[in-house]
Amino acid sequence: MGYFSLPIMVSSPLRPCIKLALAINSPNQKILRILFVSAADWAFQIHRLSLAKWLVKQGHKVAVICPPGEVTSELKQAGLKIFSMPLSRERLSATEILASSKGIRKAVEEYEADILHCVSLRCILLGWLATRSQTNPPRVVNHVIGMGSIFSKEPTSLKMHGFRKVMDWSLKRSFRKSGTITIFQNQDDKDWWSKQAKLRSEQVACIAGSIDWEHNVHPEPGGPKRILYVGRMLRDKGIGELIDAWSQLQAAGSTVELYMCGAVDPGNPNSYTKSEIEALAQERGFNWLGRRDDIPQQMAVAHMVVLPTYREGFPKVILEAGMSQRAVVATDVAGCREIVEDQKTGLLVKAREVKPLSEAMGRLLDDPSLRKCLAQNLYERVRAEFSDSVINPQWLDLYGRIAK
Repeated sequence: MGYFSLPIMVSSPLRPCIKLALAINSPNQKILRILFVSAADWAFQIHRLSLAKWLVKQGHKVAVICPPGEVTSELKQAGLKIFSMPLSRERLSATEILASSKGIRKAVEEYEADILHCVSLRCILLGWLATRSQTNPPRVVNHVIGMGSIFSKEPTSLKMHGFRKVMDWSLKRSFRKSGTITIFQNQDDKDWWSKQAKLRSEQVACIAGSIDWEHNVHPEPGGPKRILYVGRMLRDKGIGELIDAWSQLQAAGSTVELYMCGAVDPGNPNSYTKSEIEALAQERGFNWLGRRDDIPQQMAVAHMVVLPTYREGFPKVILEAGMSQRAVVATDVAGCREIVEDQKTGLLVKAREVKPLSEAMGRLLDDPSLRKCLAQNLYERVRAEFSDSVINPQWLDLYGRIAK
């Protein structure tokens, strides 16, 4: 495989993340065998299936090990080999950890994987446990897609403090393991972990999230204005602040509607329960649609997309808003500011505060020309910098450079 150096921005020009070389396919290119480790089949479908299909089209072999679920058959139909592991989002026991790591080790050996691509902190730890005693382990890609609830806030109990200590110790060793490179989706996480784990520059890199680009632009609908939130029903996504900010707009005389798309997450301690979110929707008057598979259609009938999160890895919803050419209000936190440039491709506000969020949403509601300008700029940026056609080759280049 040959290479030439071509700078590609994968984050804000003000916060450059990394410049990677592009791979040039050649007749002698090695066929790689890549095994992904994912905590859920649906998560892989949403965030990695496009990359996996593209790798298969390039002639490489791709497999996934994950807990079986409703979309496992779709992964098989895409030409991927599927291995099963007994991992649950609702609980995490020592027995389950050992069984899952054993399953990964067995899959690595059976599949003869060149690359083990572990997505999420949980899967990174499982991959580390699975390969640390192997005599001839594959090259490992640790893919940090977010800090997770354990690192997004300070522990509030001795139990959580102890659990975080164990996680911190284990992750540092998995990041430093020989034959491993750790990939972050934003500069903040990369800088934080590089300092915490004392990682050398060659042990880390940053590759942005991406979206399978397609033309999906619809004119703004008539009728009442609509604010759209897309994401899991988690408290640290800023749902409480969003509801209060929307209520302030209503109190000021606005007729804007609030729609929320996303499921509860029983495996996350910050999640609302189904009964809690249903009761809240009835009490406060917003519309909760649950998990949806028609997000482009939901964006087509919305006037703006709002993400008031406390921290992100690289939020796909902002990429989806860009592809749908909808204006965005987001919080000025890790992940969001990698995509949204304040006043240029969206509006950024301080996290955890209601008033700035309400004012930003009200500003967009009152100024259609600003909505159009921000939406157009975001559309152009996502297409140019964060589409799969730009990001997927960076993954293949990485695999090619680290493979044996």
